[in-house]
Amino acid sequence: MTQTTAGPAPAFRPAAHQTAQPAERLLHSGNAGLIVARSAQIAPGYGVRAREATRKIVESCNERCAGEATVLAYEEAFGVRDRLHWLVHLPSLERYETLAAGADVSGLFGGQDGATGVWDEMFEPGSVRDTLLVPHRWGIFGTATEAMAQDESVSPVVTDPVRGLPRFDVRPAREQTGMAPDRTLNTATAGVVMRRTVDFDYRFRAEARVFARTVAENMNLNMQGLATVYLYEEMFGRMDRAHFLIHMASLDVMYLLMGLDARTDPDAPRASFVQDWVSMEKGGGAWDRIIVQGSTRDALFTPQNWS
Repeated sequence: MTQTTAGPAPAFRPAAHQTAQPAERLLHSGNAGLIVARSAQIAPGYGVRAREATRKIVESCNERCAGEATVLAYEEAFGVRDRLHWLVHLPSLERYETLAAGADVSGLFGGQDGATGVWDEMFEPGSVRDTLLVPHRWGIFGTATEAMAQDESVSPVVTDPVRGLPRFDVRPAREQTGMAPDRTLNTATAGVVMRRTVDFDYRFRAEARVFARTVAENMNLNMQGLATVYLYEEMFGRMDRAHFLIHMASLDVMYLLMGLDARTDPDAPRASFVQDWVSMEKGGGAWDRIIVQGSTRDALFTPQNWS
């Protein structure tokens, strides 16, 4: 597919405008080692104050944690009205632990905002949810290969420099694609972001991840910078629940993704869906055997507009 026109200017400003930090100091879905996805439901009557507090806290956190953490804020579209989402991008679990224990990002990990009132009162009790996402890397959950075992350069297992024990080396999601960096989008540069949540059948956890990575890269190669898909694993939540972050330049790119899926020409990437992903030793079968029926959920985020 060849991109022939840029199309109209997107209506939603990418989330990078929420911080004055230069692009090279921003952490985002492409270069972060983990993402804390937080959502919360604004309490009735607190819409303006909650959004003002969000802006202040996001700006403050990004200034204090420049280069070490980046927080971006979004509104949920076509879902629950007045539900806010924050994506806290961090390099590692070690950095998360340090920030959570200190005062650097107290506004997001709990606390009070003196200018707009008590933070907790602005949101419905029990509505705050945190989901920890780490980029998928080959070798996790049954996807290890003989080549990884024989070649240290491609093995995801390294020696922990402090404890001297084997450690899984999580790599940024941008390494999942062969697309050039200037032809990819991320949570800082996309006009809209769709988070697709999928539960994999435990019996086919390795096959499911091979399928997911293949489908994601097919989209990346065919969308040529208009959409970029990365795969993440959910940690400390439901086993074998994975998340796709589908970054789109603008909302109307969704029509192009639908068109990509509907193509029937010989070069159409939809062949990934109809081929067998399960070996005959396990009974064979296509992608519908490896995805738990009814588990797929989509949520569309639009960056909060500071203007």
